[in-house]
Amino acid sequence: MARASTRLLLVVSVIGLVILAAASVAIAVLLSGDGPPTLSQEPRWLQLKLAGSVPEAPGGDALLTDPLDMPPLRTELAAAVRHAATDPDIAGLYLRLGGTDLGWAGAQELRDALATFKAEGKPCVVYADQLDNTDYLVASACAPLHLSPTGIVLVNGLSTTRMYYAETFERYGVKANFAHVGDFKSAVEPYERTGPSEAAQQANDALLDSLYDQLIAGVAQNRGVDLAQARAWIESPPLTPQGALEAGMVDHLSYEDEVEASIGEDVEFKPFKRYLRDRRHAWGSGGDRIAVIYAEGTIIDGKSDQDLFGGRYIGGDTVAEQIDEAREDDAIKAIVLRVDSPGGSGSASDVMWRAVIRARDVKPVVVSMGATAASGGYYMSMAAHRIFAEPGTITGSIGVFGGKLNLAGLYGQIGLKLHTDQRGRYADLLSGTSDFDAEERALFQTYLSSFYETFLTKAAEGRGMERDAMHAIAQGRVWTGAQAVENGLVDELGGLDAAIAYAAAQAGVTEPALQRIPERKGMLDQLLEELTNPGGDADARVALPPEAADALGAVLRLQRAADGTGALLLLPGDLRVD
Repeated sequence: MARASTRLLLVVSVIGLVILAAASVAIAVLLSGDGPPTLSQEPRWLQLKLAGSVPEAPGGDALLTDPLDMPPLRTELAAAVRHAATDPDIAGLYLRLGGTDLGWAGAQELRDALATFKAEGKPCVVYADQLDNTDYLVASACAPLHLSPTGIVLVNGLSTTRMYYAETFERYGVKANFAHVGDFKSAVEPYERTGPSEAAQQANDALLDSLYDQLIAGVAQNRGVDLAQARAWIESPPLTPQGALEAGMVDHLSYEDEVEASIGEDVEFKPFKRYLRDRRHAWGSGGDRIAVIYAEGTIIDGKSDQDLFGGRYIGGDTVAEQIDEAREDDAIKAIVLRVDSPGGSGSASDVMWRAVIRARDVKPVVVSMGATAASGGYYMSMAAHRIFAEPGTITGSIGVFGGKLNLAGLYGQIGLKLHTDQRGRYADLLSGTSDFDAEERALFQTYLSSFYETFLTKAAEGRGMERDAMHAIAQGRVWTGAQAVENGLVDELGGLDAAIAYAAAQAGVTEPALQRIPERKGMLDQLLEELTNPGGDADARVALPPEAADALGAVLRLQRAADGTGALLLLPGDLRVD
């Protein structure tokens, strides 16, 4: 009771301080006698500074931040730049890159928006103090490209890192008991092997080849060189600023003040934050609405959540409810489902698939795939009227696995004694202290095979393909977005803007208002939520070395996704392309 009273007092105090601050600002403006600032009649340059991680979906927002002023989402960056391309009030764009985490799909989406900006005849100048693969893909879309004299160019190719736990499990007495359907469904391999199988290596090589070709083609197109030159830059990376300049990868070595001076001393810059605020207001205004529903993270049964490592979870029930509400809202004319997920719970994926099926009978439903929409992420997408993906999106992985970890050996090492009684031959089928025997494994394999057939059949129906044709490109095989279009798993290459435009056209809406779900909440809403749901720790973080966080996070996601279901539709937990 005392804790609740203290919390209430804190909430009331903070609200009071905010109201007092707002009132003080209003009084100061009135006493000054000045009206609103006079706007320049000359077009201004848009100034966009990007550094660090850029969120894919709403969530984890700052308590005291106005929703219109919250950091941009990856897709909002591209959408705002595209609008600026034809905005008569914007004369040019100054992009300041400080080491970003956009992901392949996010980088490609922003790069395409910058290309649109340049195609309108407007200058786009970029300054960077470091450039990796995706940063360079973005930066090279602008010219001139300035690099800091002490910067570094790490455009040195791609690598994938997969972590395997079998030897660690053996050391601590843990035994993996997993089964799968699909020759390429390699999500079980990290827990059973010390390295990839031949099929997994084949799929990974094809994935890397596709992404590498996209990187080379993108750089060549952006810099106006042939493919051989772009490949040579990557195969023999200069690393040093002078080397990058001499190779032609960048145009100038400059400090930031020199870049701004080169643009012009009389140029007025408009901060991207202010421009985005105006766009957000415009996107949300109008009559007919299009719902943009974000689904980011590992798929679990029940409600959406977030873990101590910052990992997000898509709750099947949460997203299904959001789709249902959008379906029932007559003011919403179409639904765009933005998916960024490696998969997870099979049952939760099916719950969301069913919600899409119900919605598409009422209004257009379109999917926009982000960095990853594979396995369960593809399952929830496959029934949409149309699917969009970026060339570098990781998708497909139509397969299934499941099983358990036998922790009896670990328990024995730390002195834990367990005693189990059971009635029924298979009562301990998924027990965490025993291995599958031959009959149990056969029974579980039959269940997984049945689930795979369900997945396969629904995918074939959703894509208008024969079952055997779908099976040939399924079996857990992972594809890039470019490969997925060729195989019929995806309809069209394009970002969220393209998906929204298609949905609007199908709904007969000319100027739609966007309703992003979940909403980004303002201070008062967050305070009230905290008051009614005290003690939440969704925003807590655990600081660990990257490798340890990857390993623990992967196991945690596996465990969370497995709760309440035997079938898992999930990529390898730590597949990452750098």
